[in-house]
Amino acid sequence: MALPLKKTLGEIRSQIQSRLGFGMAGNAQIVNSALIDDFIIDAQEALYIQFDWIELKATYERYTGVNQQFYDYPPDCNVERIKSLSVYWNGDYVPLIEGIDLKHRGITPGTIPCRYERRDQLEIWPIPQSATYKLRFEYERTLLPLVDNSDRLSLPDEMVKLYALANAKAHYRQPDADRYASQLESMLLRLKAQHRSRTEWKRTERVPSPYASVSSDQDV
Repeated sequence: MALPLKKTLGEIRSQIQSRLGFGMAGNAQIVNSALIDDFIIDAQEALYIQFDWIELKATYERYTGVNQQFYDYPPDCNVERIKSLSVYWNGDYVPLIEGIDLKHRGITPGTIPCRYERRDQLEIWPIPQSATYKLRFEYERTLLPLVDNSDRLSLPDEMVKLYALANAKAHYRQPDADRYASQLESMLLRLKAQHRSRTEWKRTERVPSPYASVSSDQDV
């Protein structure tokens, strides 16, 4: 079963405006809409930067190209949060090792790819001379844009709403701002505790490659 749809930018904005007392403000509500949107966008980006989100984990597969060294990233891929890159070989997915040094470039082109480097495009090495190798990306998706009223949030909407509302309350110097700030602090502490035991996104550990003596004309 799929996760429930997140609320839209328009829905969250309306709820925050009501909590701020602008629900019946007419033109004033329209005037401050852009500012409220900024609070929402900033809140979602802050949460995204601070934590890893299971619901944003994604996979993408594609085949290598003949003599193709560089590959585009998946359109929604956060390049900084690529968890692993694997190649399908001998009936299994085997992780590629991140990092291509000069010594690695001495490996004969045409052997099965065993390393990669993140650049403006993804580089793999050795350069495959076959289009039969399947690359598998595991990564965290980027946030969806929040521009139109119908655009949906990417992260849990209640968390984003509280984060944005606490900042909005402080901005407008409302008397209950401290209460919302305290709720926000408690929420962030809970999130940090939940994420403390999870594996951090990091460069793939360098281990000996299983492909050293395998050439492109062997069965995969």
